[in-house]
Amino acid sequence: MKPEKYILILFAALLIISCEEERLANPTISTVKVNNIGASEAIGGGTIDADGILPVLSRGVCWGLISNPTLGDSYTMDGKGVGSYESMLTNLNANRQYFVRAYYTNENDTVYGDQLEFTTVDYIMFNPGLKYGSVEDIDGNEYKTIQIGDQIWMAENLKTTRYQNGDPIDHLTDINKWGHFQINTGAYIYYDNDIINKDIHGALYNWHAAADTRNIAPAGWRVPSKDDWQKLIDYLNSYANDNYGYKLRETTSAHWYFNAQMRMVSTNSTGLTSIPSGKAVGGKFMDKGNSCAYYWTSTGTLDGSSCIYLHDNIIIDYMQPNARGFSIRCIKN
Repeated sequence: MKPEKYILILFAALLIISCEEERLANPTISTVKVNNIGASEAIGGGTIDADGILPVLSRGVCWGLISNPTLGDSYTMDGKGVGSYESMLTNLNANRQYFVRAYYTNENDTVYGDQLEFTTVDYIMFNPGLKYGSVEDIDGNEYKTIQIGDQIWMAENLKTTRYQNGDPIDHLTDINKWGHFQINTGAYIYYDNDIINKDIHGALYNWHAAADTRNIAPAGWRVPSKDDWQKLIDYLNSYANDNYGYKLRETTSAHWYFNAQMRMVSTNSTGLTSIPSGKAVGGKFMDKGNSCAYYWTSTGTLDGSSCIYLHDNIIIDYMQPNARGFSIRCIKN
């Protein structure tokens, strides 16, 4: 046999051995289908099929909003070694599509499994330890209500399209008219001009709708004044330190922008269950799912009116342009 043939045979044998060693060093990993999907959490996992030359030092899943997530995205660490394992995916946002891959690491590599997709559901996370009441508006929308101190508040954002006397509120879909002082009559709009946002986030109203004497609130209720909000602030300050706003906020990451501080202190212990439903300002929709909720008060004038910023605490802004679109929470008379 010619020397050249011996060299080719030897090279092929070494290549086969090398590939076999690589296969043994990096056993196959499969991503398990995500289940128990909620608004802010889900359960996934993976399966590593056999031992390799190099031991599995860590394993888990990684996930994100962009395809092919890596350890640079969110991830879990769920032990080591081969076999099947379960992973808890946390701090998710509601109604979002996520990509997930199982992974493991050895001393040489990070190996990823196949990519799967899942979509979180969307619902409001009320405080299960509190007793809520209910109220219905003229359109038949039903809202949870909660007592905080000696006030009774709606625990959801207003959705009505009519005043108490049955008159319709103008559904003004031209976002360019939502800003400063472009209009001076009552109007509402859905975030992104998409009615799909109504069930969770309600509608965004201008101040003219909030202050209209025909009353946008359900019978026996009203849009709170700045004094009503101040009374709530005073009540919270009577037993809470700074950051009392977290006692008013939905506890999970379902609708709030996630950060470590929110996770530590957001309790929704009052039951108000505030969520950041965004605003219509300057011809744009902004801040849905961010870190601040915006609410109108009924207090104001044609030159500018009061609104609420609910973040770490409650801030009352006394001079907002009336044509901006904010949420409304009503209070019982």
